Amino acid sequence: MNIEVYIIECIIMCIIFGVFVFGMLFMNPVSFISDYPPEIQARYFETQEKEYKKEKLTAVMMVKKIIALIVFVFVFAWMAHIAGADNFVSALSMTYGYMVIIVAFDTFFLDWVLFANIKKIRLPGTEDMEKEYHQKWFHVKACFPMIPVFVVGGLLIAGIMVWIW
Repeated sequence: MNIEVYIIECIIMCIIFGVFVFGMLFMNPVSFISDYPPEIQARYFETQEKEYKKEKLTAVMMVKKIIALIVFVFVFAWMAHIAGADNFVSALSMTYGYMVIIVAFDTFFLDWVLFANIKKIRLPGTEDMEKEYHQKWFHVKACFPMIPVFVVGGLLIAGIMVWIW
């Protein structure tokens, strides 16, 4: 394993993820409404006089999600290969690490630091909700259900990396 390459990959991955998330938020502040604490969601819908509607998963959305998943699987497998993974165990640990790092970046930097402190990206009608935007435990709890997903994803990606390379 080439640790320098791995670190550079993780930095680039976090930058791309951050740009993507912020781009989506600046285009549509409600993009990630379900990722906000319930108090913020309630205030947003109340002040904007909107009703919460969960979007139905259409065939087009399903195809987009499947394509994105396939791309991520192969990109992570390629990244592990480039960073020097030469067997299943090293590929598994690297891909699991990629997923943990991206979630840690999202939680500890984007959610805790940026979203909590940049008022320009707050949902309309919730700009004054300082305490609610600084709920650290809310974001940490959201990470726990991802642990089994990372295991399954890591196994799949490591298997593909070993199979291709």
